[in-house]
Amino acid sequence: MNPPNPGDWQRSSPFALLFFAGNVVRILARAMLGALIPLIAIIPLVRDDPGALGILLLVLGAVLLLPFVVGAVQWACFKFRIAGDRLLIRKGVLKKTALDLPYERVQGINVRRSPVDRLFGLVTVTLDTSGSVQAEGKLPSIKTEVAHRLQRSVTALRPVLGGPAAGEGDSAAAGASGSAAPVEARSGVGRDSVLLRLGSADMVRIGLASRNFIFVAALVGVLTDLLQPGDSLDPILEAIEAGVDSAASAFTSLGALAQVGLAAAVIASIAGVALLLTVTAAFLRHHNFTLQHDGGRFRSRAGLLTQREVVVEAPKIQQLTVSQGLVLRWLRRYRLYALPAAAVSPDAGRVSAVEVPDVLEVPLLGDRLAEELRSLMFEREATAVPVLPGSLGLKRVSPHYIRALALRYALVLVAVFGTLLLLAGAGVFARTSTILFWWAASIPAAALAAWQRWRRQGYAYDRDGLASRSGFLGSEVKAFPLRKVQSATVRQSPLQRRKGLATLRVQLACGRITVPYIDRRVARALRDYILYRVESSRRRWH
Repeated sequence: MNPPNPGDWQRSSPFALLFFAGNVVRILARAMLGALIPLIAIIPLVRDDPGALGILLLVLGAVLLLPFVVGAVQWACFKFRIAGDRLLIRKGVLKKTALDLPYERVQGINVRRSPVDRLFGLVTVTLDTSGSVQAEGKLPSIKTEVAHRLQRSVTALRPVLGGPAAGEGDSAAAGASGSAAPVEARSGVGRDSVLLRLGSADMVRIGLASRNFIFVAALVGVLTDLLQPGDSLDPILEAIEAGVDSAASAFTSLGALAQVGLAAAVIASIAGVALLLTVTAAFLRHHNFTLQHDGGRFRSRAGLLTQREVVVEAPKIQQLTVSQGLVLRWLRRYRLYALPAAAVSPDAGRVSAVEVPDVLEVPLLGDRLAEELRSLMFEREATAVPVLPGSLGLKRVSPHYIRALALRYALVLVAVFGTLLLLAGAGVFARTSTILFWWAASIPAAALAAWQRWRRQGYAYDRDGLASRSGFLGSEVKAFPLRKVQSATVRQSPLQRRKGLATLRVQLACGRITVPYIDRRVARALRDYILYRVESSRRRWH
């Protein structure tokens, strides 16, 4: 059989049926989760009635089979065509959709290879476009040569040149200081240069710095505490319970020092299990992570089972986010996200119901590489804007911000503890004094939290860009070139009007950035200058 011509209509591999079936499963899981639980709960009630049990099992079987049937029909109705200047996609069963995607709108080409795709030489390609919240063009389980041809077509029509931006003027470069990145390959900033490569030790650091570490540790502790004998595992679980009871009696007979040591050993074991799980997740997602710079394009590759490749062009990057938690601060490392237009933060994307574009993520890097990526991704713009959370160039906002936060927290406390006091008055809670004690104890805690958030809040700007820092225990800096801004507004609360302060809100194509409680004259001057830079710039914002 002859291979199809580049301009012919083509179909995905039959293995794409798994992709379409997975989409149906996600939709059904959100829509029918509440209905499946009662159906499963009815099974013990009707197991003595063969007729009702047969009908119920038939319904459950149909629900389980439905995703594959619908997925097969969707695969049969899906076809695409790689034209000279655009990608054409036709899909839909009852509702037909015709997608015409010009290559000039493409701002990122992302490639994923699941274990099934790798086994049969297939890839899944996603094209991220400007002006769309979700990923528009997605070709599941296509041949590798077809994906390469599509990449060549897009890159040939949208060449990107490196180097300084013409006509914008370079700002004074900020001094780069600090430690080096984990395993940074510094072969210059030319074409096809490898900027960063992470190894096995870095996976341990990523797992230790994961935000899910504390959650997983708490979950392990709760599961071990809730372990009780069941109906089907009585012999095993009863033996465990007997062992736990004997251990508890032995524990009470130990001295105080031995009890403290044993408790510390148990906590360390739970933390070790949690660390093992988060490090395993880091290996699965970031194994063999490599960041390359290729003539104005940034390409990241990573993944153990499912390999991911994200390609973003420098002109398409709207914002850089550099974050540092407590563990990363101890390790003197950072995490960086490069957000293109219409992208959202990764945390929001994971809980969203829509499929958002992939974000270029660097899970672990040093301060010098972060500064270098700022210069490369912003194309020599905003070189004096700091991107590191601990930079001394970030100014703090007005201390009146503490009062505003404390008032906000106080209103929340009044609502929560006022409700508890009403319930106590109705007899739900017996001890009103306990509620009053915790209410009084929470007041200094709220004031301390407001002070800590004020310490993390800061901002900085130069003639080309602006950066805003925020956080609580950790901190993150969001930086962007001024010409990328879509709107800028200045708002004042009653407290701000009395103190001559204001809040600057800047809207980008990837989200909103807020600089609260700065001098009103500075906020208005920044707003006017940002709008001037947007109107006077001759360069495209994406």
